[in-house]
Amino acid sequence: MMPWPKLPFRAGAVVLAVLLALALAPPALAHGFGERYDLPLPLRFFVLAGALSVALSFVVAAVFLRGGAAHRTYPRYNLLRLAPFRGLAGGWCLNLIRTSSVVLTVYVILGALIGSERAALNPAPAAVYVAFWVALSFAIALLGNLWTLVNPWKAAWGFLESAAGRPVGGALEYPARLSIWPAILAFLGFVILETVAADAAGPRALGWILIGYTVYNFGGMYLFGREIWLRNAEGFTLIFGLMARFSITELRVPAAACRRWGCSAGTDCRGDDADADCVDCWECYALAPPAQREFNLRPPVVGLNRVGAATLIQVCPVILLLSTVTFDGLSATPEWLSFSTGFVRLTPQWGDYIANLIGALGLPVVFGLLYAATGAAMAALSGRQQPDAAGLVRVFAFSLLPIALGYHYAHFLGFLLVNGQRFIVLASDPFGWGWDLFGTAGAIINIGILSPVFIWYFSITAIVIGHIAAVYLAHVQAVRMYDGRRAALLSQLPMLALMVCYTCASLWIISRPISE
Repeated sequence: MMPWPKLPFRAGAVVLAVLLALALAPPALAHGFGERYDLPLPLRFFVLAGALSVALSFVVAAVFLRGGAAHRTYPRYNLLRLAPFRGLAGGWCLNLIRTSSVVLTVYVILGALIGSERAALNPAPAAVYVAFWVALSFAIALLGNLWTLVNPWKAAWGFLESAAGRPVGGALEYPARLSIWPAILAFLGFVILETVAADAAGPRALGWILIGYTVYNFGGMYLFGREIWLRNAEGFTLIFGLMARFSITELRVPAAACRRWGCSAGTDCRGDDADADCVDCWECYALAPPAQREFNLRPPVVGLNRVGAATLIQVCPVILLLSTVTFDGLSATPEWLSFSTGFVRLTPQWGDYIANLIGALGLPVVFGLLYAATGAAMAALSGRQQPDAAGLVRVFAFSLLPIALGYHYAHFLGFLLVNGQRFIVLASDPFGWGWDLFGTAGAIINIGILSPVFIWYFSITAIVIGHIAAVYLAHVQAVRMYDGRRAALLSQLPMLALMVCYTCASLWIISRPISE
């Protein structure tokens, strides 16, 4: 077996090769909708500036960050002190939101089954891919975990329990060996649907998929109980919960009150400190007396400081989220089109799907191996036996989330602004039947709603900010873990190299013209 110390030097050679290749790349056409334009400067200048920004943030963190304990606390303000927010947090408002969510979900399913068979005129594709996956995820990462309020399956089951006057379901104990694998597989199914089968899965198929997912969740909640099922088996509760850790709001309950009843998460809702307050756990928040609830405004990113080390299973959804948003952009490039053309020649009917399935399933494996190699390099450079490579992979996993979110914003902003205009048409013709209720059925989608130059600079900014936040989080974890600053700094060099490479790759992807 090859000794670990050789890994950092090989990783450094790979990093250098990637940087040189990108720096010498010719000017590219930017990733945009319907409009091809030259970048304001050659791509290599943007790549170099992005890489230097990430590297400089590492230097700043290394110089100014001292000790990790202080970073567990941060300024926050309880918005429930304000009367308008107390009113919005009241039962009538929450029930109105939940009812609206259930009604809209029923409408989307009906629209998929009985509406126009043309995807552009049917509400289901726009609702699922634009409103749900893009718009809602944008709002969650910025504002907080709205999914816990608008999850229609959770809301519908809650109404059933309210009508029954007792919890419904939960006769069986959830198998501990399953952990969160059902949620990971559920989200992976959505990834395949969105990146591989979206063209093939028309409105009718999408409607039946939604019905199947409803039966899946209702059956699981009946067997194992609502909260334990959602926490472990509902894919978007898992993914949106991760995204919400980045946001500017949090739910908080004092540790003493949280220990009094205990939720289905055990101590997981208090991070790696059993004496810490319970943060971002809706179950504990709902059980707490109103006087002990806090709905706080906080700085962004800091919610990821107190999550603690992930388990190896929890690393999987982080890697999957990171690779999913990357492949979504990569699959629209001319380079990927050339790759998939080879499969189309072999099997014209299925070639595109086979190529995209290889990308959707293969990229998480590649990312996972790169991250594992980074953990091994970190362990070798730190000069300590503990934590080992697996331990470092667990500790630093959540610091990758800002990278995924930054690229998520960069890649989907144009998609949201262009395709979000479909709801103007759907407002007048909700089923694609030729209605014109409000006179907007003939509205023309404006693909130039924002200039491509603005989207390009926004994308650069989002990617670089996400990587700077990741550098900060990783360094906080390092200074917590290592007594000496030298060991902490050395351990971060492979992580910095990984982040710089991903910055360069992300900028290259968004610089390419869309070939779809």
